[in-house]
Amino acid sequence: MAQKNSLQDEITYTCLGNGIYNFSSPPVGFQQYLVLGKEKALLIDTGIGIGSLKNAIKKITELPIMVINTHGHPDHVGGNAEFDLTLICPADLDVFKQMAGKAFREQDIFRMPNGSRFLSQLQPDPPTPDGVSDEEKIDLGGRMLKIIYTPGHTHGSICIFDEETGTLFSGDNIQAKETALKEWNSSPIETFVNSLHRLESLPITKIMGGHKPNINEPELLGKVLRCAQAILDGAKGSKIPTRDGATCICYESPEGVSITYTEHNV
Repeated sequence: MAQKNSLQDEITYTCLGNGIYNFSSPPVGFQQYLVLGKEKALLIDTGIGIGSLKNAIKKITELPIMVINTHGHPDHVGGNAEFDLTLICPADLDVFKQMAGKAFREQDIFRMPNGSRFLSQLQPDPPTPDGVSDEEKIDLGGRMLKIIYTPGHTHGSICIFDEETGTLFSGDNIQAKETALKEWNSSPIETFVNSLHRLESLPITKIMGGHKPNINEPELLGKVLRCAQAILDGAKGSKIPTRDGATCICYESPEGVSITYTEHNV
């Protein structure tokens, strides 16, 4: 889920070049990405749904917009209601149906410092997205992106690879700080390792994650993979409390990346 960041009042965006824009949305700087083709634009994730991403995108382009959610957690699907075409891996529809609704997101935001002041700006319940398949190609017109099924953070997580620039949009599966495999809907670590191995053959130039620090060098993939493999090989982490009063395990590798997980994930 979200990393701990300072509160952010408005939706902001930055041009990263090559027709890619990085959006940061309230309340704690959730990260979304817009990729422009010649005929349409792809929005990767929609934040928790505070304010209007659609209005922000109109400042950049009038192209038709399609949405792909990297997974079904509320901070990635909360703004879906603004858009006509939304896609998600079918394996994460159970996550979406349980966590995407306005009532669930209200509870999530209310737990954040001063989060209650954002509730009046919250987008309504999003419709159920259509399904997207492993290795499906998304043609934006002169620009092709590939969907890669990578269960780990959730059992229906996907990554999106931009063939033009070598950019991998990883959702929450590859994080510079903490990659979380501790959720009720997370996959076993062995499954996660297999997912990361699928990405190794890609000519990745940048990894764009769902939380800050979100723009990372391709070497991060290997660091997270080695961290996960070390856990499978018997590396011991430390027990830490979760926000719901339970505990999980955090293992930090010598390379400075960490994975949080529960005992049933190993």
